[in-house]
Amino acid sequence: MPVFEYNELDPDLVEIRLVRLGLTDVFTDDIHLELCQISLNDLDHEPYVPLSYTWGTPCHGLSPDWDDPTRTSTVSLNGKSFEIRLNLESALRHIREVKKDGLPLWIDAICINQADIPERNSQVQLMRQIYEGGSYTIIWLGPAQEASKLALYKIEEVANARRERFFPLLEKDRMAGLVAILEAVGTDPQCWLAIRQVLSRFWWRRAWVLQEAVVSSRAVLLCGVDGAAIADVMETPTLMSDIASEQAENSSHVTGSEEVNNAWILESAMSLLALWEQYRETSPDAQATELKDALFLIRKLDATDPRDKIYAALGLVKGNSAITPDYSLRVGEVYQSFARQYIEEHKTLDLLEECGLSADDIVSWAPNYSRKIYGHILQKHSGRDRNIRLYNASQGKPAQFKCSDNSMTLTLVGCCSDLITVVGTKWKFLNSTDMLDSMYNKQNLPSGRSPSQINATLGPALAQWKELMVTYGRGREPGKQDLSYENLIQIRYPHADDDLKSAFDKTLCADIKWVPDADPMKLARHARLSTGEDVAFEPINWQTGELKKEFKFAMKERVFFTTRGGYIGLAPEAAKESDVVCVVLGGEVPYIVRPRENGHYLYVGECYVHGLMDGQALRGYEEGDLKMQEIILD
Repeated sequence: MPVFEYNELDPDLVEIRLVRLGLTDVFTDDIHLELCQISLNDLDHEPYVPLSYTWGTPCHGLSPDWDDPTRTSTVSLNGKSFEIRLNLESALRHIREVKKDGLPLWIDAICINQADIPERNSQVQLMRQIYEGGSYTIIWLGPAQEASKLALYKIEEVANARRERFFPLLEKDRMAGLVAILEAVGTDPQCWLAIRQVLSRFWWRRAWVLQEAVVSSRAVLLCGVDGAAIADVMETPTLMSDIASEQAENSSHVTGSEEVNNAWILESAMSLLALWEQYRETSPDAQATELKDALFLIRKLDATDPRDKIYAALGLVKGNSAITPDYSLRVGEVYQSFARQYIEEHKTLDLLEECGLSADDIVSWAPNYSRKIYGHILQKHSGRDRNIRLYNASQGKPAQFKCSDNSMTLTLVGCCSDLITVVGTKWKFLNSTDMLDSMYNKQNLPSGRSPSQINATLGPALAQWKELMVTYGRGREPGKQDLSYENLIQIRYPHADDDLKSAFDKTLCADIKWVPDADPMKLARHARLSTGEDVAFEPINWQTGELKKEFKFAMKERVFFTTRGGYIGLAPEAAKESDVVCVVLGGEVPYIVRPRENGHYLYVGECYVHGLMDGQALRGYEEGDLKMQEIILD
């Protein structure tokens, strides 16, 4: 059979290809496809159904061949041979069993000539329009496996119970509503485990799903030939998370299945849910998000091509982005170009919160979206109002910056405040991907315990940090060489109105306290700054080892440090001795940079420094203690 060759698309007509799937009564029959072209400019164009799927293996438990791009299957495309990967072959065979409406499909691996870079660049810009314009979207999660049929049935049962029977009760008494749903749908551990496994399939981790699923007017998920509406599926992660939260805080009231516990492993599904809810709850004109916010969610997800971390987000942003897909550029060039355009367009340095030391060929001041991030971003706003700032390290002064023409350097203006002298022991905060991998490797963690509580690296790190504070205290009071941790309250912290123990406690939670009975995201540092009320508290119960959520939020991928000038703080775990703490104009928080031989710096990351979060460094400059200088980042 001759090999299939593509005809060119006319970009002026906004043409796309569609593929019609030949029907058969036998599952193992050969796959026959017919390709045609339509113009999206034609309002009467043929209706179609986009397919959303993973190129590689869709779930655990399958042969490694599913992830091997060289292992393909031959299908007939317009009577000629065409190679597709194994997961797409499986999807087409199962779709052929259940889809009888005759509508053609849009499938990226077939409908885009992947070898034609200009065509890829052009077609990727149409992705949102393609998924929005489909009659509905098919989301292929992979072949049926174990109890996936049971999971999809239970998902629909849960959604129906929540929507039709218990919504008024949930609105009136959330805990009572959760208990009622559990009692109505049952607490069989196997059901909840099956649901968790469906929500843990690799499709949920794909960067493109945020656009493909969110913008589709209607979508159906398939596991094998079993399906469920995505609107029903999207309610399930929320319910599981709510139940887990209620179990953690009110274990005597909610007594559901142990498998509902540890629902925080569903992070990818919850990321999609966050954007899903934003789109569904806003008007059509407002159904978009800032590119940076979309990228923050997408960064946690997977992309076969790292450049797609940027390109997959473009269809979600407000207005027209200056960035256009260009697969001829290297990964580093794409990320650096985005960083420069974002900083120059928005005239803000907030993108630096997602940056730091990176391998490869990416400058330190551009986010490396190929690296998943699970921490080290400080919460800087109280509640949903981004105008309420928790920190004000540069006194609200506007950023002064200059990007080089080749996007290789970023020049800032600020004060180099201090030098790091001691960095505490690092510890590993287990993230949700680790949890998923351990679950499927038969290394289940004890039910009802958070990752930090069972992580063996935390105890030694905390003990060492406490000892660092005792050593710090003895340095402040040389006559108290027998000083203990409990007696740190007797010594004042030199850079804030706190004793050393209070300063340490506040540092370990970045001086943040979540406000009970308020906006779920409202934080208390703003309340203290505006009212004068001190809401200090212990972020760790040293007797029981219980970690408060404020500690866990602040300490992800962070380490404790002290400086030559007597400051204490939290730094990205990449920080090391002799790194420099600086405060730059336009920065809400201090930054850590690393001097280079050429006089420039590498950007290490943002940090919390107790006593430098509210403009003290710039007051030092005004008083002549510090000098303003250019800080050139490579």
